[in-house]
Amino acid sequence: MPTRQNLVSPNDIGKRVSFQYELPNGYVNEAVGTLEAWDEPANTYLVRNKQGELVRVPALGVRYGKVIGG
Repeated sequence: MPTRQNLVSPNDIGKRVSFQYELPNGYVNEAVGTLEAWDEPANTYLVRNKQGELVRVPALGVRYGKVIGG
């Protein structure tokens, strides 16, 4: 199993980020955009993608996450 590395924290709100993450059904997805919020109770990042959609990224499913801009 590949090593997981998440370099994004809730302190990065407002920055451009990239995530590769697993969904509960086992599929893998990607999200690139602005980190809008951190949902503490759900342990989930909220990322606004270039289409303007809000994507929920479950922290426990993150394979790789990084900040790609300021």
